[in-house]
Amino acid sequence: MELHFEHPLNAHIKQLMNFFTAVEDKDAYISPVLFKRCGVLIRFHIEDVSDRGDLSIANISKYWEAYCQNHGRKMRLSTITDKKNGLVLPDEESMQGLIEYSKDWVFPLQEITPLYKDRCTFSFQRRPIISYVLSTVLKQGARYGHHLKSEKAPTLCLDQSPSSHYTLDDGTEQLAHYRLRQLRGITRRLMAYSTWRLVDPDQQSDDTLRVIVETQRCPTQPTDHVCLVCGPVLEPVDKAATKMDRDSYVALRSKDMILMAMHRNGVRLGSSRGDFDSLIQRLGAAAVLVDLFEVRHASAATVVRNGSGSSKGASYILYNSARLETLLRTFNTQVEAGIYQPLPPLADIDLSLLEDDLDWKLIYGHLLPFPEVVESTMNLLHQGQCDVHLLVRYINSLAVLFSRYYRQKRILVQMRDHLMPVLYARVYLVMAVRQVLNVALSLLGIEPVSYI
Repeated sequence: MELHFEHPLNAHIKQLMNFFTAVEDKDAYISPVLFKRCGVLIRFHIEDVSDRGDLSIANISKYWEAYCQNHGRKMRLSTITDKKNGLVLPDEESMQGLIEYSKDWVFPLQEITPLYKDRCTFSFQRRPIISYVLSTVLKQGARYGHHLKSEKAPTLCLDQSPSSHYTLDDGTEQLAHYRLRQLRGITRRLMAYSTWRLVDPDQQSDDTLRVIVETQRCPTQPTDHVCLVCGPVLEPVDKAATKMDRDSYVALRSKDMILMAMHRNGVRLGSSRGDFDSLIQRLGAAAVLVDLFEVRHASAATVVRNGSGSSKGASYILYNSARLETLLRTFNTQVEAGIYQPLPPLADIDLSLLEDDLDWKLIYGHLLPFPEVVESTMNLLHQGQCDVHLLVRYINSLAVLFSRYYRQKRILVQMRDHLMPVLYARVYLVMAVRQVLNVALSLLGIEPVSYI
């Protein structure tokens, strides 16, 4: 299968594996799985990287040997191992040897230190990762992390159950049906990040995985398809199925969102009535999607009444979406006014100015793993599970972190020659965050906003 994108941290895992181990049985050999699934062997860190490093590995050889036995590999004889204590990196010499060896890796190592008796922490050289993330995100744009499927890629047909009645007496759409319809749409959009190739029903083959979005699981295990179950939407008090239609719920959540934006965030709304109405509609629609998919799709979602619930999350997300747009719009206006010089090419930017821990948390902890986060939502699709809630969680985390970044870092500084390198570097970072956030929102079917 030809892939347009391989996660670079997955490539890094392969390089680590090849340093410590070698293929022994080609028939039994299993390629390393996605980087978050290496269990005790390799763990990537986002929090407290100054203390825990960017990742840590098991320093006990028995863990590596157990992995080798299960994956058709063997420990390399050249690997420096403390036979007495069973350590794979027993001393400073062995650690420096690995650092030197990693110079030609996709992401070279900067430092290795013991974390606990049984683990070592690794810190990356930050500049290569910063350069990779900014250039890749801005070059690929909306296709950041997409797989390019060949004709040999496994095929999947996504359908929707036709058996249920989804309209109310007045012809409006039931909220449960809206959730089901959105689940199907989100799953289709997520397919671009999976190894599956989506086909129409008339293009199915014997090997095609057929996935049907349904309101309940089949009573017996089906042999011709996989059930992607969409749970009900319940009232918060009596837990009965809600009778609200989609439009009424959007209107209800729109009011909640506007009140929260005005009173809690100190937001001033645009004066144009048309813009105001459009903004209300988009805020309400975003809040509804967050309500419906912040929990697992097979679980029941709960209608939010009296303004309590996840509207804060949706409001916060779109407030920071508007903040990103405003920053870039203001920068461009200042350039047009001759206050700032035009943005130089990325190759001319001093990326060392983005090596601070907060910048690193945005770049390494959120922008770099975005394609893998999206791909991970589809890992269990063949078992009837699409983890949309993980994408909602990621979007909220990115918005929270950028808000913190905005408060702590002054981005559009005064026009001073010595401050311009910092401004340009941060503008590039803002552009990358805006791009990734917009792609993530589009996967959920949420429109970004340019102002609030």
